[in-house]
Amino acid sequence: MSLSSCVKDNNDEKSSTPEDSSIQSDATSSLSSESSDQISSSQDVSSSVQDVKENDIKLHKYSLSEKLPEISINTEGGMALDDPSLIDPSSHKGSKGELPVYNYVGATINVNSFGEGYDINDAVSQVKVRGNYTSSYDKKPIRIKFNKKQSMLGLNNGNKFKSWVLLAEWKDTSMLRNTIASFIGNSMMESEGHFASDFRPVKVYLNGEYNGVYNLVEQQQIDPDRINIPESKLPTDGVKTGYFIEYDGYYKNEPSIQTFTLNYSGQNSGNAGYTVTNDIMNQEQHDFVSNCMQNIWNVVYDAIKRNHDDLTINPFHTLTSDGEYVVDTSTSVEEAISKVIDIDSLVDMFILHDISEDRDIGFSSFNFSLDMSEAGDRKLTYVSPWDFDYAYGNSTWGNALSLNLASQSSMLNSGRLLRNGMEYKFSNDCILDKSDFKISNSTTLYSSTTDNPWFNIFAKEEWFWKKVVNRWEMAKDAGVFTEASKLITLYTDKYSADYEENAAKWPQSFGITLSGYQPNIVKYFANQRQAAEYLKIWFEARINGLDSAYKSKVK
Repeated sequence: MSLSSCVKDNNDEKSSTPEDSSIQSDATSSLSSESSDQISSSQDVSSSVQDVKENDIKLHKYSLSEKLPEISINTEGGMALDDPSLIDPSSHKGSKGELPVYNYVGATINVNSFGEGYDINDAVSQVKVRGNYTSSYDKKPIRIKFNKKQSMLGLNNGNKFKSWVLLAEWKDTSMLRNTIASFIGNSMMESEGHFASDFRPVKVYLNGEYNGVYNLVEQQQIDPDRINIPESKLPTDGVKTGYFIEYDGYYKNEPSIQTFTLNYSGQNSGNAGYTVTNDIMNQEQHDFVSNCMQNIWNVVYDAIKRNHDDLTINPFHTLTSDGEYVVDTSTSVEEAISKVIDIDSLVDMFILHDISEDRDIGFSSFNFSLDMSEAGDRKLTYVSPWDFDYAYGNSTWGNALSLNLASQSSMLNSGRLLRNGMEYKFSNDCILDKSDFKISNSTTLYSSTTDNPWFNIFAKEEWFWKKVVNRWEMAKDAGVFTEASKLITLYTDKYSADYEENAAKWPQSFGITLSGYQPNIVKYFANQRQAAEYLKIWFEARINGLDSAYKSKVK
């Protein structure tokens, strides 16, 4: 089966290839040009499987076309997406409300898939600048909203949707962090029916002008083929429906009917605010979902933090269909929590973020679904992993794994590293490998030590760690992590000319850091290849370190 148009298909069976206990730490980590061998290997991994069991991990199918597809966006009157007239004076974003919000502008969209059969011709749509701080960068992310549902380049099994997203990947000069997070997320979550966005690199043209390489991904939304829960449409709708909820540090910028806060009873937390992403139709729904979320937290907190040795005196609690906090017949912490939280989704998301060490999870861009309908499971489910440009070694937040140059002086002497005053930069032809770096903090347990209360409250639960380690071993055996590492090489090699063209369009994205939490080495990269080499080295070190850390958690 060719990978030239290989997209995910939940009905296809894919091979679970046994891997070594971890990515080999003594293997070279530099990127190579052995794409043909790697594509052949990827075909083997992705094309067949025997004796697939329920919830087995199957590698997500990703696209590797000969040419990057092109998306052309032509706005009405050729208006720029950040034209001042498109700023919404009634809205704002950012932690201090300092960022503008842009309105949609009408547009037509064309897609050239170069013979793959995914072309779109003059589709009527609306487009706008999207994102929080990413909207302030020179190369801006784009939200697409078609007038009629469209399939986009075969993503999500070719299903049709109105809403799509183009990520600019400005902060991530490898342009691959969201890609490997989406690959890992899909590989682990699809088998359990939980949504993670599909992805594909594309070239984008705005009003006839080349605008760079983007990452085409899916809009986070309630839909039978995305986040599959009910959704209210009318003000007269009742409260027993589905809710798509973000743990959101920017919640104060949203309409109050869409937001609420929680009391964590003293548990370590990053923020108290939440935004319901789907429209709340009435005050009753707002009050209901906020009460449900508070009581789900109360059930979890009670189960873990209080003594239940004598259940006749201190019983466990649960959530009723009306969202009320009541005494329950559970006889263990795990049983009580499993009645209000989808444990499989928790474990998958925990591992994904433990690997990536994502800076944002203690603050924002962290999603749940809650189906409180009559047919719903009434469990808080961890869904739609999102926003990984501040992850995988692109942040120094906390006790994250770090790569420091092993010998800056030798690299200077050899000409692989250049100095201009106090500024350093790798030479254009410098190829980075593992021997160039000293690795620190590779075994840090990240998810359980962040400010995200929905992770760190489980830090001392033995039953939880057993599930994490078991799922980790399943992912290793399926080849998820080796394939994710390979994906960095495959895309970098295959689309090297496209990444060079993007860098020529946006040279100012190199040689900078955008916050005090990005490692200084980000400023050293001269091109996308070096950023990808660094990412690959970091990723493989993290998998090896976390493998060791997990083994120590379960004796």
